[in-house]
Amino acid sequence: MKRRYFKIIMFILSLSIFGLLVTTVYSQLITNVPPDISIDEIKALVVEDFESSPTWVVETEPKPYTKGGGDEKAKKNPVPVLEIKIVDGAPSDMKPQEWQADNKGTKKDKVLGVNFRFKYPGHNTVKMTPPEPINLPGRARGLSIWVHGRGNKYYLECWVKDYEGSTHILKFGEVGFVGWRPMSVEIPEFIPQAVDSYPSTKTLTLEKFVLRSDPRERVTNVFFFFDQLKVLTQTYEVNFDGSGLEDSFESSKGTRETKPAPAGGTE
Repeated sequence: MKRRYFKIIMFILSLSIFGLLVTTVYSQLITNVPPDISIDEIKALVVEDFESSPTWVVETEPKPYTKGGGDEKAKKNPVPVLEIKIVDGAPSDMKPQEWQADNKGTKKDKVLGVNFRFKYPGHNTVKMTPPEPINLPGRARGLSIWVHGRGNKYYLECWVKDYEGSTHILKFGEVGFVGWRPMSVEIPEFIPQAVDSYPSTKTLTLEKFVLRSDPRERVTNVFFFFDQLKVLTQTYEVNFDGSGLEDSFESSKGTRETKPAPAGGTE
């Protein structure tokens, strides 16, 4: 009899512990209407297709020598070649989106290209910054991008910023291959993307891409091309009766979307 009661007590305790874990991992805002199956709205969305994108900004470390001219500039400039622009082209294996609300990814005519050459080998870097930070909708779980390489041993990473203004570096890996290849990176769970009030989702923004050379990489004319930046994201947001009442107040304007904070990343 005692053994039977002991089993019952242990079973109840195990259920309680399991319930606590589920509540901790899958906690949601509590509203008067429980969330339905749409809570699992996982989508792959194209956030940049480079089809009509304005000019990106390219910077390097070391920086180009801009003083003087002629022989002096040619002699002292550690970056003799540096250019970034949108060009014609696309990966033949990349499938365009059949439909998307903002039409991004539905065409595949243009790509982003960067051309550079360093004079000396070493820990050289190339930073490619969009005209404005790219918003990653929902609670992002991963990023993917198509990359075209020419066999130069560089490493690709992207910098994302959370709603608190902290910058996180996500590493895609080595891009020393030849031709087009899709690359992806997971977004760690420790990067904050939610709060316990409405609206709970706090989106990330992509601030820049960075190419880092292997210090043993030879100095030569280098080309890289990029296409279709995509995010895998959880787009569910709690909905409830009266969620827009605060729109009548001036102080609520602009609070539904996360605004980019001042740059805070370091290399």
